[in-house]
Amino acid sequence: MTIKARLIASTAALLCVATVAIGTVAIGAVTTTMTQRIDTQLTEFLRQPTITGGTTVTITSRGGPQVAYQSVAMLLLEPDRTVSMAVQAGYSTDLLPLPRVPDPLPPPGEFRTVPAVDGSIEYRMVTVELAGPSADAPRRLVVAQPMTEVAVIRERLVATMVVTVVLVLVASAVVGWWITQRGLRPVEDMIDTAAAIADGDLSRRAEAPGHTEMGRLADSLNRMVGTLVTTIGDREAGQERLRRFLDDASHELRTPLATVSGYTELYESGGAPPGPKLDRAMSRIQAENRRMARLIEDMLLLARLDRDADRPAQTVDLRRLAADAVDDSEVTDRGHPVTLEAAEAVYVRGDESRLRQVLANLLDNARRHTPEGTPVRVSVTADGDTAELRVADEGPGVPEEHRERVFDRLYRVDASRSRATGGSGLGLAIVESIVAGHGGTVALADPGAAGGTVVVVRLPRAH
Repeated sequence: MTIKARLIASTAALLCVATVAIGTVAIGAVTTTMTQRIDTQLTEFLRQPTITGGTTVTITSRGGPQVAYQSVAMLLLEPDRTVSMAVQAGYSTDLLPLPRVPDPLPPPGEFRTVPAVDGSIEYRMVTVELAGPSADAPRRLVVAQPMTEVAVIRERLVATMVVTVVLVLVASAVVGWWITQRGLRPVEDMIDTAAAIADGDLSRRAEAPGHTEMGRLADSLNRMVGTLVTTIGDREAGQERLRRFLDDASHELRTPLATVSGYTELYESGGAPPGPKLDRAMSRIQAENRRMARLIEDMLLLARLDRDADRPAQTVDLRRLAADAVDDSEVTDRGHPVTLEAAEAVYVRGDESRLRQVLANLLDNARRHTPEGTPVRVSVTADGDTAELRVADEGPGVPEEHRERVFDRLYRVDASRSRATGGSGLGLAIVESIVAGHGGTVALADPGAAGGTVVVVRLPRAH
């Protein structure tokens, strides 16, 4: 059974039960009220002098004594319980059966409901003592009024209640269907939306009025689908990057492997006898091995950076790291003068070893892509909540068509020159990955009239 059917059935059943309960209480109240009225009429009848003061009872010409236009039946019981007189209720042409006398008799003045002798109707009866043959043997007068009017009204009320229950059942079913149809329409829309999403249409979204349960459900569904779309998009983008990365890596490794393989085959075939030619072959093999080792090392580092996004962070003085990098550069490469501009200490939160690698890669990139003697400037500044690191050179710069891709993995502006200098094409990609892991950004800035390349790293400042 559907939710709609259960709601309609439960609502209709609840209303029917409530109607029956109210009707039952109402019928009981009406019956009690009418019974009490009959009791009052019988009490008034018994107060007549002919009843309470002697043995004479006046019988009307309509078949029996009249009490508020309703005749009564009377039975005069002798001390031995024999009936010495019986007066039927009703009219002379339509007399009613006599009431059945209960055994034992109720005490005088106690009202009781009894059936007729043939069980066709009910009477409301009461007894009163009358003078008998002796003081200790009184007679009993049974006075009973038929409850036909009560029975008729009760039957009408029951019939009315039955009709009302039927009408309530039909009305509640119709109204319940209309209400549930309107109330559950957003649910049906969400079912259709979910089915479409399950079939692959991730652009569908559920619609429902806000500030309601359905609205919150639709909002939750939409947020879940949005998260799913983002996750799928990220996964597909990651798979695409991995595929491109593997393609590029295989392409990058193919050249040094071919070089090593060629020189090895040359040596095996006797084409490189001992002497300068063999020395050159061994030198080329070593160079290509170093290049492959660096490429593989950088690839593994990028994989670790992607996997280990959360590393222990500490407060680091970016100016001190830049000063150390400049000092190291003066020792390892005297062909490129490097200067530092940093007026004050600038602190950031992060992994010191990773941040040192950012500086090392940026300086190495500047040295590899500029002619010998080109000056390189490193500056560290603070701007509000942002720490800024700049590495600028006065080399040939990056052509406009390459500026958006210089941070891509294995991307080279000048592939032949990069290979010749031993670059892996992963230096700036490693920088971007480390900076992103620290909540920062890295980009190329406009070098202005001086030309060259300006790399700007922005990191959240630690206070």
